[in-house]
Amino acid sequence: MRFGLLFLLFFVSGGSIAQGMKWQYFADSANIFSSPRFTDLNEDGVKDVVLGGGVEDVAITHGVFAINGESGALLWKVPTSTQIYTSALFQDISGDGIDDVFIGGRAASYYALNGATGEIIWQFFEGSANESRRKGYLNFFGTQLVEDVDGDGYKDLLVTNGGDYLKAPSDEQRPTAQLMILSGATGEVINQVYMPEQRESYYAPHIYKYKNKEFVVFGTGGETVDGKLWQLSYKRLLKNSTKGAKVVAQDSVKGFILNSVLADITGDGHLDLMNAQMDGKLVAVNGKNKKTIWKHQFEGAECYVTPSLGYFNKDDVPDFFTIIAYGTFPQYSKFELIVIDGASGDILLQEEVGTNQFSPCVAVDFNGDGIDEIVFVENVMNFGEDQQLSIGNQVRIYDIQNKKSSFVGEKRTGMSMASSPAIVDLDGDGRYELVVATSGLGMGKTTIERIDLESTFQQLSWPGYLGGKENGTLK
Repeated sequence: MRFGLLFLLFFVSGGSIAQGMKWQYFADSANIFSSPRFTDLNEDGVKDVVLGGGVEDVAITHGVFAINGESGALLWKVPTSTQIYTSALFQDISGDGIDDVFIGGRAASYYALNGATGEIIWQFFEGSANESRRKGYLNFFGTQLVEDVDGDGYKDLLVTNGGDYLKAPSDEQRPTAQLMILSGATGEVINQVYMPEQRESYYAPHIYKYKNKEFVVFGTGGETVDGKLWQLSYKRLLKNSTKGAKVVAQDSVKGFILNSVLADITGDGHLDLMNAQMDGKLVAVNGKNKKTIWKHQFEGAECYVTPSLGYFNKDDVPDFFTIIAYGTFPQYSKFELIVIDGASGDILLQEEVGTNQFSPCVAVDFNGDGIDEIVFVENVMNFGEDQQLSIGNQVRIYDIQNKKSSFVGEKRTGMSMASSPAIVDLDGDGRYELVVATSGLGMGKTTIERIDLESTFQQLSWPGYLGGKENGTLK
């Protein structure tokens, strides 16, 4: 039986958790879609915060920026010509002993930045959005580094390039996306293949192992175009081939955009794949034989929230959770938090939450009972005294065992758009901090905030976007 212990330096009471706001940073031009990532950039022993931001096709001052983890002061910022939405990856390619930053977004934007200064080391494409489109390069999606492919001693980047926002929702003729490996040292293309069936893709590829063999998982299709979830031998990608690619799941209405999450939920020693589909299907697929383990269809719903994993009952099998939206983008009537028992497929929780909920959630055992709580930024619509509509947000901790909520930090104006909160020990003292990024949307300040939880956890099941390993894998 799996039970984590929590040594509490705070207590839960009356709907709030004892904590303290350490700092806030306000970014003047950045709507935040990327999730915070952490590494020590100024060598003070405290991890710093790196984010991407911006608006589609709008030049911004905070395209990529780094914040001092101790003080909240700006370390550096890099202006960009369009939105940067991937979450940062790190490795030192400049040789100064400090991690450099790898991050990308729209219109062929991908950068390697000097972690100490923010100076551009390499930029994948320096022309305009129209020029990159003519060259066949669209938007970048990526979540992980891969071991050195080109033999230069540095890890390389596994990415997808695709997605043409100029296409109308009804237009089924979409440019074929590319699965690529970029050199970490130079940004040059090492390997490159087109998607099977000549389909578009918005899915950030990731690698998992089965019987000591590596496979790339990637998705095709879009918000209004059908697609499939695929598995390809990594060795085939290294040979610039998609031969032997197998379909893991498919949908005849909409595509696979959100990253899958992986854990062994069948007890056979192999990772299984769980995915939230655009048309409101939540599905688990056996990693060994590719058969469906369980599936739920939420009629009239869509899902834009990358799923997460945690432990929400007293078995040893990870459970699955996400937020679904009823309606069709951008008009939704309600949002529901869904928790599914990983072993049985039963719905453990289905409860309405907030508004405009598009940000992933995290899972940690706050109260030490061996059962995780869900941590997410809840957006709420408000009417002021002048009857003007506004939107605000606050970090909510939901105890699904006892159906109780607590809140961390103050209420802010603006909303969480797609950025996951993160629970991290920035200064290595064993006590954890919460870092959250929310966007102003013209209604308030874009805010990055550090909240000191003053707590020590042993059970941090899913502390940030795509989990503790930052690749969608629980263990």
